[in-house]
Amino acid sequence: MELNIIDHLPPELLEMGPEEIHTLFPGPTLIRLAGEKTPPLFLSTLLHGDEPTGFLSIQKFFKQHQGSTSLLPRELRLLIGNPLAAAGNARSLPGQPDFNRIWNGGDSPAHRVARQVVDVIRNEGAFAAVDIHNSSGKNPYYACLNKLDGPIINLARIFSQNLVYFTRPKEVLSNAFSEFCPAVTLECGQPGDLEGQEQVLDFLDELFSQEELPEDPHHLETPTIYHSIARIHVPQDCKVAFNREVPGVDLCFVQNLDTMNFSELPENTLLGWRLNDDFRLSVIDEEGADVEDQFFCYDKGEIRLRRAVIPSLLTTNTQSVYQDCLGYLMQKYALP
Repeated sequence: MELNIIDHLPPELLEMGPEEIHTLFPGPTLIRLAGEKTPPLFLSTLLHGDEPTGFLSIQKFFKQHQGSTSLLPRELRLLIGNPLAAAGNARSLPGQPDFNRIWNGGDSPAHRVARQVVDVIRNEGAFAAVDIHNSSGKNPYYACLNKLDGPIINLARIFSQNLVYFTRPKEVLSNAFSEFCPAVTLECGQPGDLEGQEQVLDFLDELFSQEELPEDPHHLETPTIYHSIARIHVPQDCKVAFNREVPGVDLCFVQNLDTMNFSELPENTLLGWRLNDDFRLSVIDEEGADVEDQFFCYDKGEIRLRRAVIPSLLTTNTQSVYQDCLGYLMQKYALP
């Protein structure tokens, strides 16, 4: 695997669906485009091949505002992350790492590509870095940040009033880029959400018009900030379902689990049932410790919350559960 770098926007890219990009770019591709201002804006899309909103929104942006040859208001660096996974509408392909977990060291070809991307952008300088994603469960649109710096908060706030601050997983793109420029991850609803595409389009219009990102975190209306404190995992050999009628299940969760996202859940909320005592959930905190006993209790086969929390990215997609996690647990955070 090698990074492909080109200095033009192929016109055919504006007419392709995400599943066709591999015919043009067989691997990770960085597109460098001229603009009226520097330093460049960095955009990343399709690190997960089944999350097309970023690509479709950027495609609309070029069609509606710039075309394939017009000069942009600011230089742009566009990373098309995993075209082969996009061809199969998959988060990643068998044998591939998760392309949003390769940005903090590692020796695989994908890790080396990630280092090359970071080195190129760091050397050029960047106005901001934005990685665009979808979620597999029902969530509001929100922006994630890994540092609570003023410019990062103001970058995130352009997209949404809801901001999520997290420090794990450390291997995400936004964390690597936040070492040298304002960087955020956008969560744009589920794939196919047209309103999510429009929200990204509005964000891009506004971002390209920005001369600077203010240092004062209170420059805009005070956002609602959530601090993501833990991530929920299930054992890989555990059979999971969201329907109690499925036979042979070890852990079964309520069917509407993802409707709980961004809701303040009280202590003792029912999340599901443990049908096999050999399995327990794993809850990993920001220090990498398993703190499952602080959050969940198992009583008469029921899985209930031991304390009040606010979940995010809870999913009812079993493939996402195994490839990534069941979801995250948060608490509200107040800016000084």
